[in-house]
Amino acid sequence: MAGGVDLAAVGTNSSFLQWAAWRQLVSSRGHGLSFMTVFSILGVTLGVAALIIVLSVMGGFEQDLKSKMLRGQPHLEILASNPILGFSLNEIPLDQIKKLVPEGAGFSPFTETDVVIKQGKHLAAVNLVGIDLKYDNTMWAFWDTMVDGELKSIDENVQPLLSIGPETSKFPGIVLGEGVAGQLGTDLGDEITLVSPQAASGAVLFSGGTITRTYVVSGIFRSRIFTYDSKWAVVRLDEGRKFMTDYDPYLDIERYVTGIAINAADPYEVDDIIARLKTKFDLKFRSWKDANSALLFALQLEKYTMGAILMLIVLVAVFSISGTMMMTVFHKKTQVCLMRSIGMTQKDIARLYIYQGAAIGVIGITLGLLIGLGVCFGIYELRYIDMPANLNSIRGLPVKFLPLEYVIVCFTALVLAILGALYPALIASRQNPSSGLRYS
Repeated sequence: MAGGVDLAAVGTNSSFLQWAAWRQLVSSRGHGLSFMTVFSILGVTLGVAALIIVLSVMGGFEQDLKSKMLRGQPHLEILASNPILGFSLNEIPLDQIKKLVPEGAGFSPFTETDVVIKQGKHLAAVNLVGIDLKYDNTMWAFWDTMVDGELKSIDENVQPLLSIGPETSKFPGIVLGEGVAGQLGTDLGDEITLVSPQAASGAVLFSGGTITRTYVVSGIFRSRIFTYDSKWAVVRLDEGRKFMTDYDPYLDIERYVTGIAINAADPYEVDDIIARLKTKFDLKFRSWKDANSALLFALQLEKYTMGAILMLIVLVAVFSISGTMMMTVFHKKTQVCLMRSIGMTQKDIARLYIYQGAAIGVIGITLGLLIGLGVCFGIYELRYIDMPANLNSIRGLPVKFLPLEYVIVCFTALVLAILGALYPALIASRQNPSSGLRYS
């Protein structure tokens, strides 16, 4: 007891320890230490702000890319066990599929084959998609992205612009991606030839089979997705069926298709739909996640790798915190010994310096969070800025706010700051009170 006050009790009080830790941080004496403390705080601030900004922008790009995936292709494709051969809609009626998937937002049978398009001396290998316009085809990238002509023109026979005389034969219409049209140097009304590698490689061509067919370009679409614009061509379903492997008129009678495209009300719940359909049909199922699994994995890997690399900024700041506190322990040796002599335990001294490291971390994290969120809000407001022409698939810099990731970043930075303070705290707690006061 001293003057009626239990100093030992004061020493163990958390409020007193927090006050003492704060006083050491803001002390007017020892300007060098204050300077280093500021830089320790700035290191944590920079690391946290950089992490928040990068994770938000990368999350925005991931969200933007996923929205393009979901807009450009079906959420789920039902395929035959051998997708090359397809299956019959007479054997697997579309109405039966609809009953099993009541939450389906759209259903469309389709054919899909690889063909070569020839126009003059130009060649292009494309993915030929056959659709029936009487079904809901809103899941395809070309549905509402036409820049020339109309999609419904594939249901019509079109006369080439360069035809001579009214008796010139008309040909089925075909819609090309903008990249395909550019590669071929073709425009609306041009006559092109499709070559089927599958049919050409077959040993026997059935009656009505085809190796080549002539079409007229009746439309061009621009989805702003490179894969579709540079590789896709669209014809009506019965025309697409003619390019299936080993085609013969029997396929038309049995209404053969490559698959059935389905759009779900919630694209992230396609796994439940697949599990339901597997119990009824011996078919293959390919969701948008499966079709883009490599890209989705790459996005996640890049996101976490960038996060780990930027966390090194915080780690460097932690070493700065540790060095700053080691100097504090050295210069405040007399004060530490005095506090020990009035009743504070080794545990109290250790807590004092851990509080000091935590205070540096909290200040840096708070500033970093405010700066990071401020920059993200600024980017969000400018998300519709003009981008370079060669980035026409990106209309602006996207941002996605990720509260859970922000909490993880802040918590990790705080833990690292506390870990950085542990060693100086242990050194301070082991000070001998008599040795420190002897030379004071």
